[in-house]
Amino acid sequence: MKADINVTPLVDIVLVLLIIFIVITPAVHNAVQLPAARNSRPPQRERGADDLTLILGSHRDSAGTAGGPGRVLVDGPNAKDALGRPLAFDLADPADRGRLVAFVQQASRMGGRRVLVKADRDLPFRQVNDLLQICREGGAVEVDAVTREERPAGNGGR
Repeated sequence: MKADINVTPLVDIVLVLLIIFIVITPAVHNAVQLPAARNSRPPQRERGADDLTLILGSHRDSAGTAGGPGRVLVDGPNAKDALGRPLAFDLADPADRGRLVAFVQQASRMGGRRVLVKADRDLPFRQVNDLLQICREGGAVEVDAVTREERPAGNGGR
């Protein structure tokens, strides 16, 4: 008498599991979406330190869809050019990138040790990360990404 394992039930179970995984995998792949952070705690200020706020918007076409990063605007009372306009830097222009690094270096030396980055949520993270790396090159000790709280429209929505 020979004691062999009957593999027919094992093959049946493996085939059924294979079919289940083939059917479920595309549905799971399309259903998983990780949203970006919507809310953040208000930044805590150190006494005597001014924060440098950089705003990275996106180019928008006439339909309102985002088409890539726009200019980096500097928010602050002292962030004006010679004509009194807000400072703006184009990340695609190497000269403007260098000026932005120099501006962050100057702000870091003057006591603004923290840089707050506000970016359009339609921008991919790699473009926001490019701005974060520029701040790092400029010697910023701390760089924070600032998000805003979305309020319901019926609640005053301001």
